[in-house]
Amino acid sequence: MSTAIEPAPEVDKPITKGPTAFRTVIRLADLHEYDEACTELDRHVATPTQTWPWIESCAAAFAHESDIDLVIGFRGNEAIATAPLTAPPHSSGRRRELLSYRHLYEPVDLAFRDAGALAELVQVLARRAQPLVIERMFADSPTRVALADAVGRTGRLLIRPQAPTPWIALDESWAVPEQQLSSRRRSDFRRARKHAEQTGQVRAELCAPEEHEVDRLLDLAFEVERRSWKGEAGTALVDSRAGEFYRRYARRTARHGQFRVELLYIGELVAAMQLGVVHQNRYWVLKVGYDPRFHRASPGILLMVEAIKRAVAEGLETYELLGTVEPWIQVWTQLERPCVSLRYYPTNFSGRLALTSDLVSKAPGAIKRVFRRRS
Repeated sequence: MSTAIEPAPEVDKPITKGPTAFRTVIRLADLHEYDEACTELDRHVATPTQTWPWIESCAAAFAHESDIDLVIGFRGNEAIATAPLTAPPHSSGRRRELLSYRHLYEPVDLAFRDAGALAELVQVLARRAQPLVIERMFADSPTRVALADAVGRTGRLLIRPQAPTPWIALDESWAVPEQQLSSRRRSDFRRARKHAEQTGQVRAELCAPEEHEVDRLLDLAFEVERRSWKGEAGTALVDSRAGEFYRRYARRTARHGQFRVELLYIGELVAAMQLGVVHQNRYWVLKVGYDPRFHRASPGILLMVEAIKRAVAEGLETYELLGTVEPWIQVWTQLERPCVSLRYYPTNFSGRLALTSDLVSKAPGAIKRVFRRRS
């Protein structure tokens, strides 16, 4: 089952009339000039990965690895659409991709005020005649149809299924989340809770931090993740540019009360953490982690239950798990949001070069077999 993520409803203030002007930003230092206008656009986008804090934080954390190519459409002084593009490293054929996916792997999209703004934006992208990749996007996004209409016969648009994201439709029945489980799973949950209580006092700290509180709480959350297998592999947030992104993003969204840091204590130690953000009356889980020393107590599940309770108490509509569907998540929900990838190859040298490169990278075994037969 899938329910579309609807964009925010139109507000009473009419959009500025007049022609749309598109600007391209290629320098990180210039982004601050667009803060006010692009933040205003956030009221109209469906997901947090389309918002200006996400885009700006990604650029600040990752831009030194690749070029910024941010396209912003304006009517008067109002930003009506953005395409946060970047040139991926070692790419061929002037290829562009959306800024954050390569580093964070969450579904991404263009940002737009309404269908008209989206149509104008994708027309601009089509006229650029550059190969474009959106690696993972919600399948019901209007961008899918708008881009297909815009490119028409000017190139080839490939759409492929990608891993869906799980979600929970919240209502009062989720005020006690464990009641949604089967009797066997409820028994497992009670056993985990009892084991945790035998180790030490169990308490959840559910925070909507102010900006000045963010770093202290993220230090605690990052330390939990560092103690997991990610610490041994050197991929924990504390050691990565992704950690820099989350700190910057957390500070920006905390200014508006949107960011969440949730910690589960067992005794005096933080046993599990969860980072999230509230956008369009939905709770979006961004990162989870737990200390493997407490694995028998399932601290991540204990914390998730408390986070869902809070989301219900706040009157939020859904609990969006992002990531991909995993067996432990399917215990809680069967709801999924299908995702797709979009790859546009224009009918020019750049498009042919990008398409050939992708075909070779996708089927190295087939290419090798061809050369073996010819030798």
